Amino acid sequence: MRSTKLIVGILVIVLAGILAVMVAQMKDMRSPAVKKAAATIAAEKKKAIQKGTYNCCLKHPCDQCMINMGACPCGDNAEAGRPVCHECKGGWAAGDGGIPDLKPDDIKAMPRGKM
Repeated sequence: MRSTKLIVGILVIVLAGILAVMVAQMKDMRSPAVKKAAATIAAEKKKAIQKGTYNCCLKHPCDQCMINMGACPCGDNAEAGRPVCHECKGGWAAGDGGIPDLKPDDIKAMPRGKM
């Protein structure tokens, strides 16, 4: 019985290691063009945040508004009870909401095609 538990424990550790390697490799599957695009979006988002034109409602600001509008109104929208982008709505559902007085159920999503 003890050896069975040991074997199961070793298998769990080995499988966890294999899974960790697979996940790490998945991050590297992006093409150079996609990596460059992601870096550009991050840099432009940082500039917009510094300029005050990117007021996201998430703790980790969304990319969707940068891609579609070059600015993010979701923080102001959420505080005023207006809809936010779909990435922000999903972020709230995932626990990444960044406005203390609001809850995920308070957040509305913009209709498709309204950005």
